[in-house]
Amino acid sequence: MVVFSPSRYSLYTLCVVELLRRKGVRVSGIFVRRLVNPGRFIQEFRRDGKRLLRKIWRKLILRRQVDRSVKYETLQTLARRESIVQRSVDDFADMGIPVFYCDDLNEPSVLAKLDELRPRLAVFTGGGLLRSELLKRCGEGVLNCHAGILPRYRGMDVIEWAILEGNLDQVGCTVHFMDEGVDTGDIVRLCPIPLHPGDELHRLRERFEPIMCREMVSACWDVLNGTAQRVPQRAEEGRQYFIMHPALIRLVEEAMSRRVMGE
Repeated sequence: MVVFSPSRYSLYTLCVVELLRRKGVRVSGIFVRRLVNPGRFIQEFRRDGKRLLRKIWRKLILRRQVDRSVKYETLQTLARRESIVQRSVDDFADMGIPVFYCDDLNEPSVLAKLDELRPRLAVFTGGGLLRSELLKRCGEGVLNCHAGILPRYRGMDVIEWAILEGNLDQVGCTVHFMDEGVDTGDIVRLCPIPLHPGDELHRLRERFEPIMCREMVSACWDVLNGTAQRVPQRAEEGRQYFIMHPALIRLVEEAMSRRVMGE
């Protein structure tokens, strides 16, 4: 199998690859988008706006720092508890797993390498949209863990949208196969994530990350062992959501605060 990664320092990628490797899964290649890429920055800034700067700070600058005051599991505490010591994907190259850098995961050099590797399965840990020419070169498909319950919540900020709409049973994550639509591929695993007392949005998102990592590893294992059940989605079963306006995010935070206070 192969792994697609958004950056050489992605802690999510490092945890997924190492946990798969420990289960005996043979990773035949990691495809990584280069960080120094003006076109990529423009593309992601158009999508995320100012939030991109906060994402860069959290995922690249603070990526391995553990807040010892936090009482819930984060991706950082997961890495620490599991003794995942890799600092970048290049550490896997030193262990014999080939690492391939690219500006875009859909570029011809990536397609050519996939034709050479002929993977049975691929795992997506970030890196932008994947086009059909890449998807069809990944054997059984490309697995992604979406931070929302499918099919109801597709697209962006679906944690926030589910809370705003009062559908707390639809807060969670879904491992699914990627296709040419937006979060419309076959579902493999559903994992509802209940809100906890004291949750704020940033805390809830931090709690999502290690859960998504474990769900991805489990789903990959099930697919490779032939025990996974693929559940097709119908287009009419869900909606596609977009980035939430800051004014609505404040309403979500107020709703979470009221819930914690028992109102």
